[in-house]
Amino acid sequence: MPKILEKRDRPGVRLSAATRRKPQQSRARFSSEALQEAFVRVLLERGYERVTVREVAAVAGVGVGTFYEYVANKEALAALTIHMCVKQLAQALQVSTERHRGMPRADIATAIINDQIDLLMGESDKWLALFLLERRVSSPQAYRKHYDQYVDLWRQALASACDPVAPERLDAVARMVHAIMYGWITQSLMTLGAGLDRAFLKQEVLGAVRAYLREA
Repeated sequence: MPKILEKRDRPGVRLSAATRRKPQQSRARFSSEALQEAFVRVLLERGYERVTVREVAAVAGVGVGTFYEYVANKEALAALTIHMCVKQLAQALQVSTERHRGMPRADIATAIINDQIDLLMGESDKWLALFLLERRVSSPQAYRKHYDQYVDLWRQALASACDPVAPERLDAVARMVHAIMYGWITQSLMTLGAGLDRAFLKQEVLGAVRAYLREA
């Protein structure tokens, strides 16, 4: 399975000062994850403007000094949290690809989209908040890099099908499929809210992607 979304890639958000100590040991990893979980909790309860370092540290069960051992400030923690959450989505896409390798491309795309929507809608309030926040803490360059990495995952998925897209078309098709899925999901969440119907979300995006792939 190819490696993607490593920390050095800095996908989607500005991570220049996101981490002071790399969470390699189990205790350090626990503290970093606790801070990210606490950040999401406070974000949902108060909104980004009212998130404070002190409250996040308290919810995480660590001291303020420990907070600053791992992240430089609130914006850095926001960037790190988005990065790690999106990385989990990307890893789930890879798992879906491996599980359905060799199937028709429409079936692979259907499995990936179903899995992605289930993950997102399982925590729709969180993802709505993170998608909105990402637009505040991302640079255009980092956002494009993150987007291109996801397109590459789709390229790998479509190339693994028993009816693969022609090589000269693969990049464009992967980009379009991702644009349909990502655009529909994020825009639906941000305009219709976290309570939108999951079945409706799947029905519309799957219809569009499967129709497109028939002609690709």
